[in-house]
This record gives sequence, structure tokens and C-alpha cells, in this order.
Amino acid sequence: MKIEMINSLDYLDFPGVRWQIEQVKSGKSDELWLATPHEDAAALVKNLGLKPEQVYDMYARAYVTDADDKNGIWFTDLPVPNEAQLVINDDWTKSMVSNGHELAKIRWFANSQRIVQAVAWQDSDGQIDYKDIYQRDGRLFAKQYFSEGELLESDFYIGQRQAQTRDFYFEGQRNFVEAEGKKFPSAEAYLANLGDSFHANQYRITQVGREIDFAPLNSVLTFPEGVQDAQGNIYANLAGILQEAKHKIQHVEVRQADYDLIKAAGLPTDKLSILK
Repeated sequence: MKIEMINSLDYLDFPGVRWQIEQVKSGKSDELWLATPHEDAAALVKNLGLKPEQVYDMYARAYVTDADDKNGIWFTDLPVPNEAQLVINDDWTKSMVSNGHELAKIRWFANSQRIVQAVAWQDSDGQIDYKDIYQRDGRLFAKQYFSEGELLESDFYIGQRQAQTRDFYFEGQRNFVEAEGKKFPSAEAYLANLGDSFHANQYRITQVGREIDFAPLNSVLTFPEGVQDAQGNIYANLAGILQEAKHKIQHVEVRQADYDLIKAAGLPTDKLSILK
């Protein structure tokens, strides 16, 4: 299969990502794979004009499924402790209040009828203690745990009864990932391991950030919208890929004008081909 691999549905404005989505919609590629899970993936995928069975969540290792918001958690149906009250504040933020003390901050899904997306529970000092994140269909998406306001652990359920993956953090940075009874040194290592296990697939990325780290071996890097940053320089990560003979990315597709630009800059062109 031909797989278009992107980091997140939060970056749909990137020209390369839009181009990849169009490749799937037009049938030129078979599937879109997401490296970052999203609690509203079903609605976002539908808005993109894609079918859920065309979109694969690499973190959950499952295809996106429809989410019926009729089963979502309505604001007034959210369970509350200590006879607490659910309050809509003057600035339209939402809170859970007990005896004048705010127990939690609540967020609704956009374009929904008061369907709960997340509940951030607070400790006695008013700092976040843990957070429950839900899908539009009311199923648990993730639980996050904090200490003195700092994220320590994210458990991703993604609609299942058991956590599918667990991310652990140290000093604000993701430290390692537990999944399928194994420990991975990073989320990127976990994701790359998945892609590498399907040798027959052809993978493509269009961004040169985190995507380079989670891309499987021999992925194709494609630049449908140019190879220069805002300052007019050739992307440093691209230059590194072209200069490193043993880099796992051995094939880079660019437009003819960008091929000429790279050649004029004195960078190796043996990995380049012209995007058709």
C-alpha cells in the first residue's frame, strides 16, 4: 500500500499535509497514517472528506472509527462529587464548583451542544492534578497525571477499556513510552517500529520535523511546495539528509526548480528525483 504519513491532524494548514490528504482522497495513495492520536479524529476526518477506514492511528494501532455524538457526555450529565455545581462563567469558561471552591475546569467540543471534551481536576492549591479527556461519543480518550502542575504521565485509551500506550515525562519532556508490554525510548521509536514491521508498504512524509524521526526505513520525503524556509534557506534537515549517505531516507522528491536550487547550492543530488 501507499501510505501518506503525517504528524498530527492539528497541522492541516501545512501545504504538504494538505497535498498528502488530497493524494488519499484522489486514490493516488491508499491510506493516511497519523502519528499523534486526537480525541476528535472522527469528526476531523469526516470534515476532510476521508473515510474512517482510510485513516490509521499509529499510536492506537487501529483505524479511526465513527463517533456518534449522541452518546457524548452532556455538560449537565457529568458526574460531580460532593454535590458540586456545574457553572458557566461570565467569560464562557466552564467550571465545577463546590462550596465556592473550583474543583475542575471543563472544556466542550467545538461546534457541539455542550458535549464534554476534557475535565481538568485541580488540587487544593488550584493546580491541575489530573485530566480526563473524552471522545465525542463519550468514550475515554486519555488520562493525564500531573505533579505541581507538571505533566508526568499520559495514558491513551482511545476508546478502549485498557490503556493502549503510556507516555512518561521528565522535566516536561517525554521520557519513554510503554506499549504492548514493551518499553520504547521515545514515541518516535515506537512509531518507527510499527512502520518497519510492514515491509511491503510504501511510506511518504512531506515535513522535516518530527516526521524524520518516526518515518520507517526507506520512506520517501516529498516537497510539493518547495524546499526553502521563511528566510529563503534550504531546510537544514533536508541538507543533512542529502549529505548523509547512510540516512534512512534515501529518496527525496522535489520540483524541477527546487532540484536546480539544491544543485546550485552544491548539495548532493543523488537522492533526488523530480516530482511528477
